[in-house]
Order: sequence, then structure tokens, then C-alpha cells
Amino acid sequence: MKNRVARKFKTGEAMAAFAADLFKKALAKKTGKFTVALSGGRTPALLFKRLASIPLPWDRVIFFMADERCVPVSSRDSNFGTARRTFFSKIKVPASNLRPVKTAASYERELLSETAPSNKLDFVFLGLGADGHTASIFHGSAAEKSEKLALAITAPRGVKPEHRLTLTPKALNRARTVVLMAAGPAKKKVFELAVRGDRKIPAGRLAPRGEFHLLFSEKE
Repeated sequence: MKNRVARKFKTGEAMAAFAADLFKKALAKKTGKFTVALSGGRTPALLFKRLASIPLPWDRVIFFMADERCVPVSSRDSNFGTARRTFFSKIKVPASNLRPVKTAASYERELLSETAPSNKLDFVFLGLGADGHTASIFHGSAAEKSEKLALAITAPRGVKPEHRLTLTPKALNRARTVVLMAAGPAKKKVFELAVRGDRKIPAGRLAPRGEFHLLFSEKE
């Protein structure tokens, strides 16, 4: 696990600044198209704000979502809708570079098409749930061990919205760079499990072949 690097920060702003800098450097290293998967949840808000403040060649970036809730894009529960309101609308990115999730099959087809011939995403931002899930890969779900790159899943009882689409560990582990972010005291213990690669939680099953940065902020 030499490529598994963990860092802790006092504030969410400091963590977002560090993550944004990782993105900026990775984008600068590669010419041509740059494929990215973004996470949902609360943690990315500060990251999106930071990224939007940096002048970058957004016309080269193709945006996917690491997972999506099966709700209208106009819904507050939509990861793509949230990213569009808080991030995409703030930067100069062509609409054709934005890839909202529709079905698992189309999700996988577009991913393979845009990442060919390597079939590797260039950069992935992930969040971490208090139960150890990441993207919409929950403990015990088919997504944990699926050989597909994208899958339709049903979230555990009590987790809403329950119907979701997610990239699988197979897709995430191919990525050139993965950044997993968590914040707040409630997630401190589960973050440590992820750092150790504890396979009892979905996030602990991540084993990217490229760079893997695990970031934690003491404050949300």
C-alpha cells in the first residue's frame, strides 16, 4: 500500500485547497482530454468552491459522477444537479463535457468511450459515509465485488433515495488518481479503517493502482 497516503487537516477549507491543488497538478501533467468522476454528499461543497476559483482549461475536462441517486436532476438529492448548481455553473465547461448518469449500461459505455484506450479515469473525488460506504458502494451490496464498471443498486433499508447508480471498485481502482475525503468527528474512526485498508467497510476495499490520497478534516 505504498501509494496510500493519508493526511489530516484542521479545517475543511484547508483540505479542499489541498485536494484542488492535487487536481490542478494532475491536469497540468496530461495533455488532451482529462476524465474526472465527482462525488456527492456534503464534503465536496468546499472543494467545488475552491476549484471554481482556479482558472483551468475546463474545456479539456470530461465530468462523470462517481454515483447518482435515481431522481430528477432538478431534485436536491441529485448529485449531478448539485454539482451543476454549485460547480459547473461557475466554470466555463462545455455542456457536452458533462455526463449525467442515466442507466448503468449507458454509464459504462460512456466511461469506456471517453477513457479509451486505457479505460482509466484520470481523477476521482470520493466521499466517505459514516458507515464506511463510498460512492454508492454499500456493505453487502453487489457493487462491492462486481466485475462491471457501473451498476444499479438498492441502498440499505433506511437510506434514501434507495435506487442508485454507482461506479464499482473495479472502475475506481483503475483510476490514475483517487482522492477520498471525509470530515468531522463522526467519521474519524471509519476514516482510520479506510486508511488501514480494512475490507470490512467498502472504502477499505479501494486499492487504486495509481495515486491514492486519503484526506480528513477535523471540522466539517
